[in-house]
Amino acid sequence: MPTTRTSDGSGRKETSGGASAFFRDRIRKIAATILIGAALFFAGGERCAAQSPEGALKKPRGKVGYAVWYVVPANSLARRRAAKGEYTAAHNHLPLGAMVRVTHLANGKSVIVRITDRGITDKRFMIDLCKEAAAELGMLSEGMARVRIEELPDDKRVGADPAPDSKASAAHP
Repeated sequence: MPTTRTSDGSGRKETSGGASAFFRDRIRKIAATILIGAALFFAGGERCAAQSPEGALKKPRGKVGYAVWYVVPANSLARRRAAKGEYTAAHNHLPLGAMVRVTHLANGKSVIVRITDRGITDKRFMIDLCKEAAAELGMLSEGMARVRIEELPDDKRVGADPAPDSKASAAHP
């Protein structure tokens, strides 16, 4: 670095501030840019949330992956776990009995199935659907399809009738 003698003749060497001043200015500009960007990011998020009718922007919940179908025998345990006329599916992680909306991403069709089985051995596939559900989604000829899986909350389950109240249905003399 270039050095100069002091004007008082003390013999001390001083560095010229040209290079260090340059770096200080650059660091200040970078820090200011980061702060402004962060302020705009957080201000923009609040503005979008205020404009949304629900109070926040929501992405569709669910996971995207591949579904395949299989024939479920009429007398199988999986069929017995489901109600009559209800579509069944196998999934390795969702709880048994959970209701799931499966949406075919290519054509937009969706179907609601009950998880009644386990045993997906191929890691490429997320869910096994019964043949009837696959037919409704339009994926029989393809064999597999890219789908979005959304677990339905208990109060939003379609077709799930609450258990009858034994006191209310009992005959009173």
